[in-house]
Order: sequence, then C-alpha cells, then structure tokens
Amino acid sequence: MSDEYKDIDIMGEQTDNQYLLALAIAKRVRKIRSGAPALVDVDNPKRKPFQTAMKEIARKKILFSMAEDNNST
Repeated sequence: MSDEYKDIDIMGEQTDNQYLLALAIAKRVRKIRSGAPALVDVDNPKRKPFQTAMKEIARKKILFSMAEDNNST
C-alpha cells in the first residue's frame, strides 16, 4: 500500500469532518463496484475498490463537502 493513503488518520486530519470523509469513500467504492472508471492508475479497480477510492481522494481527484442547508430559519 502506498504511503499517500495508507493511514486514514492523516486524511481525516485534513478535513474538518471525518464522518464525511468515510461517507465519501463509501460512496466512491459503490460507484467503482458499479462500473465507474477509476480516476487514478490502478491494475484492477474492481478488485480493490476501497484502495482505489482512497487513492483518488488522497490525490484530490474526488472532492467532497457538506451541502449547505437552505431551509434554516
């Protein structure tokens, strides 16, 4: 495993919301399993979708954020 995505704690420190990071990874894994193309060079993204998703997020190929709540009073 590459050092750039080996330790999820480092990626978690780069974001204000570790839960949001986990959700973004899980959503990307589901998309890769459904046939979405990998955004980074990997041998077989369907064989290791979690590692592919981690690598994509670590290299900032996948960006994630919390949606703004427009219904606040």
